[in-house]
Amino acid sequence: MNLGQQPPRINQDMIKNATLVECECGGKLFVEKMILKKISPILSPTGKEELFPMNILVCEKCGLMPKSIPDPDNLIPAEFKTK
Repeated sequence: MNLGQQPPRINQDMIKNATLVECECGGKLFVEKMILKKISPILSPTGKEELFPMNILVCEKCGLMPKSIPDPDNLIPAEFKTK
C-alpha cells in the first residue's frame, strides 16, 4: 500500500458524462439551507446547551431533500426529506 498515493481526481469528462440528480417532484435545482439542532447540556462537551448548525441541500421546487442525497447517519429530520 502506497501511503503517499493520491486518490483519483474528478475531471471534466467525468462531469460531462454524469447524470443530473433529480428530486422526486422533478426539480433539478437545489439550494443550500441551514437547520439548527439544540444539543442538550447533558450531551454537550461544555455542559451547556449548544446550537449546532447543519447545512442541507433541498430542492428549489418543493423545498425538500430528495431521497438520492444520502443521510447515512439519519441526522436530517424526516420533515425535511421527500416521502
